[in-house]
Amino acid sequence: MKRWHMIVDLAKCVGCFNCLMACKDEHVGNQWLPYTDEQQRHEDKWIEPVRHERGVAPYTEVCFVPMTCQQCDDAPCAKVCPDAFVKRSDGIMLIDPARAKGNKALKDACPYGAIQWNEELNCAQKCTMCAHLLDQGWKEPRCVQACPLRALSVVYCEDAEFDRMAAKQRLKPLTDGSNHPRVLYKNLYKYNKCFIAGGLAYQDGDIEKAAVDAKIKLSMNGVLLKEVYADFLGEYKIDRLPKNSGTYTLEFTMDGYKPMTTEVTLGEESPCLPCMKFEKLS
Repeated sequence: MKRWHMIVDLAKCVGCFNCLMACKDEHVGNQWLPYTDEQQRHEDKWIEPVRHERGVAPYTEVCFVPMTCQQCDDAPCAKVCPDAFVKRSDGIMLIDPARAKGNKALKDACPYGAIQWNEELNCAQKCTMCAHLLDQGWKEPRCVQACPLRALSVVYCEDAEFDRMAAKQRLKPLTDGSNHPRVLYKNLYKYNKCFIAGGLAYQDGDIEKAAVDAKIKLSMNGVLLKEVYADFLGEYKIDRLPKNSGTYTLEFTMDGYKPMTTEVTLGEESPCLPCMKFEKLS
């Protein structure tokens, strides 16, 4: 059976908020019963690109992580109040507008914070993936349609086919995947991994120059993990390292100069090393 899946690419999202505005345009002031009642004008955000920053100045990186209902097959929210949720055969999870009335506990039932509380209607609400439009023959929900860089996309296919697609594109769930979400993320390392960055230089007479193409080796317990080269500014970046993963050894080499080594212990944040200067071999 074919079901809906969503793909979110963090490398493409620039935080333009078109998705949020398209969602507002579709749902504020509009009742799409029995799918959902109208969305609250100012407070509710059924999809929101959340800004995430990694690194330490001057080596920092910003990405935006579109947060929305994950359309989980094993939804924790549905366990809190099963009667208030409808899991459709096409994979879309809906909140019954009538049965969600007055049940504020639903808001805290989602581990992703995707369920909103509409004070005006005294009702829990969330993204419906524009099921009312998909049932009319639309190929994608409004948020996807409005995304200028196609950071959002949807796929309607068999689960087995999507699993192959996910493996090929390295799509990952936002958390541990135990809830079996139908929203997967591409380039998720920009959100949940660390990098090590820094700069390398050498002295040429009275001038300090960038150590272009210097080699950097990353290892742990004597095992080589990655090898990169400094760019035209003498800067390097080693990415996709797990948080709190321990102590790494970095070795820096450049022809005609003494090798250098240093150790870095990874915690929650991405460390940035000060510029290191090669000494010429005697």
